Amino acid sequence: MEGERYIERLPPELPPEDRWWANPWAAIVAAVLGIVAGVLIGLAVGGKTKTETVTETQRAGQAAPARTVTAKQPTVEVRTHTVTATRTTPSPAIGEGEARRREAEQDLRTVEKENRELRRQVEEPGAP
Repeated sequence: MEGERYIERLPPELPPEDRWWANPWAAIVAAVLGIVAGVLIGLAVGGKTKTETVTETQRAGQAAPARTVTAKQPTVEVRTHTVTATRTTPSPAIGEGEARRREAEQDLRTVEKENRELRRQVEEPGAP
């Protein structure tokens, strides 16, 4: 018998390393930072619209503390748009065209009148 053969094997592969985004703490820290930033921005923007001053030093026998509330009201901006209509006078070229049209109509009436006269002459008995 031959000797036993021994086959050398490599060790198994290591599991892959976790990615940085696989860590749940990164998401938690990002959420907390987002909330803090939102609160700071909200306070910065919200503090500009309404101002309130309260004095709370009240002692026995004194009047109620003074309270001042200042609120900024929106303003109305009025804009006007003026339209000026102008009347144009006809140019001389338009006036000349009108005169030509009237002259052409007059010539047409004259020619129609002559045609009627010629037809009447042709239709009469004894025409040359």
